[in-house]
Amino acid sequence: MINEERVQDVIATPNIFIIILIVGLLDGIDIVLNKTITIFTLIITSIGFSLILATRIMVDLSSRQIYRLRIKRKILDPAIENNPIRVKIIIENKSIIPLPKITLNDIYPGLFKKILGHNKITTFILPGEKIEFTYIIRPVLGTHEFKGIEIIVSDPLNLFNYKTIVNPEQKIIMVKPRPMTMPKKLSLIYTQRGLGIGKARIKGIGQEFYDLREYVPGDDYRFIDWKSYARLRKLYIKEFEREANLSIIFIINATTESMRGLLGETPLEYMTRLVAGLSNILIKRGDWVGVVIRSDKTLRSGYGRGITHYYKIINTLSMIKWGKHKPIQTLEDTILREAILLPRRTKTLFFLLTSSLNPSEVDEIVRAYHKLLSYNHILYIVYLVPELFEKKALKGIDAGIYSAFIYEKLTSTIDISRLFLKKGIRTVSVGPDDIYTSVYGVIEKYRAVIT
Repeated sequence: MINEERVQDVIATPNIFIIILIVGLLDGIDIVLNKTITIFTLIITSIGFSLILATRIMVDLSSRQIYRLRIKRKILDPAIENNPIRVKIIIENKSIIPLPKITLNDIYPGLFKKILGHNKITTFILPGEKIEFTYIIRPVLGTHEFKGIEIIVSDPLNLFNYKTIVNPEQKIIMVKPRPMTMPKKLSLIYTQRGLGIGKARIKGIGQEFYDLREYVPGDDYRFIDWKSYARLRKLYIKEFEREANLSIIFIINATTESMRGLLGETPLEYMTRLVAGLSNILIKRGDWVGVVIRSDKTLRSGYGRGITHYYKIINTLSMIKWGKHKPIQTLEDTILREAILLPRRTKTLFFLLTSSLNPSEVDEIVRAYHKLLSYNHILYIVYLVPELFEKKALKGIDAGIYSAFIYEKLTSTIDISRLFLKKGIRTVSVGPDDIYTSVYGVIEKYRAVIT
């Protein structure tokens, strides 16, 4: 089924006025030269007006058949940012009336870029005939909407036309982010140290055996290994290990400011790629992860671990909508609401990713920080410096001039970091080149402390 979005009456094109003008001119010349209208002129006039009437009826009949067409839109490839996807449009004329001239224009999302093929065609459709055409677009992460398919039916002489927009069933597309991968240098560091990126374990009360050690007065007698005592006549204590799981919450501040810049290099896109990439690594290590997106609607992935939860995180990140909007929740409410939903006695590392902070939001973060501290949580602010992301798109002299231009803005960034530091809040200012290593380094340092 297709839903009608906008309908207008059959309208005349400038071509019809040209025909009327020609017929009138012939009649005028005939009257001037012959003092009357000859039979030849009458025939030409009759043909002209009959043609106008016939084409008007033709377009009117064609316009009534539009809503009997079967139109489908199919997305043939996985919707992943920067990954070209094929869009196929299928039109089938189920009526007994042909459409002599029909133009179809699939209006794809404005942020997408067409890279191959045509999204607009003009064709002739016979009764029972099926027409297909495919084009390729490059998507942008988030949730986007196809605005419908514009259909224009007209006559072969283009004297009249009728225009409307119909919506096939599949008009919403959710584009998943491309997870940021661990830089090779960082990967080599952990491999050479023998740390790897597998699950971390620490000694403690657990289910997996770790080692034996000699008994010390005061040890729990339940953990004495009596088999060793039977062999060696010495008391030994069993030691166990458990997974050193972290609890981490990523909060993305998806404001209008985070969407500014060159498409593909905006702070918002880097935030989502970073969270997608880090969530993949952390979940593989057995950590608990949650993602919150602060926008015109607060989006939550929930709190969990495992591959199924990772897919939930990716789906949540693909629900981001572009455009001007105002968040419905304050930063303070967003952070504290997530803290309240966590299991009791769970020490959690909060990361607030943002590219803009106004004075009121600074006060909100300070209040949220003290509240989190009372819950035994830790807060880090990851500040994506917008100017560094804008600079990435420039090269040569342009980059040098821009660096001098943004000096004062970078100084204000340092001032904000110092202000938070005085309040005891840790801040990490990052650009596109060091965002992954900086945040991952904080996580692994925290893991080293608790293990």
